[in-house]
Amino acid sequence: MITSALTAFVISVFTLLLMLVMVEKERRRGRRFFAVALRAWLDEVVEGIERSIVTNWGHFVKYILQLHWYYSIHSVLRTLLRMIVAVYTYFESVFERNRTRTKRLRAEKRQLSEYNHLRKMAVHKKDTALTPGEQKKLRHQKLEDLR
Repeated sequence: MITSALTAFVISVFTLLLMLVMVEKERRRGRRFFAVALRAWLDEVVEGIERSIVTNWGHFVKYILQLHWYYSIHSVLRTLLRMIVAVYTYFESVFERNRTRTKRLRAEKRQLSEYNHLRKMAVHKKDTALTPGEQKKLRHQKLEDLR
């Protein structure tokens, strides 16, 4: 097996060297030595393949990569929009919570203001107020003390 692989390798190297020497001599003379029509046809086939690759590459670069770029930008913008929506939702929930707290505090304040210190004093004064008879008696007593 090794001998057949070695033989194929040596033949390939020899063929390559022979082709290199022959192509160099053809280049110096400016014309081909053998299989001129076949090699001209192969040149046309290779040139056609090259043209299609260049055209397709231009199409690929112009449309496919450009489309990929647009999708990338779209993806980045969509991510930014999602972040903005998340931040907006967070602040909106904070504002709603604060609004609820404010309403609760205002209701508490209103309730407390209805029953504040002055009101307590007024209620106490009313509860402990002297009857008209007691007021008359107290007035009489004070007038007597002044005399």
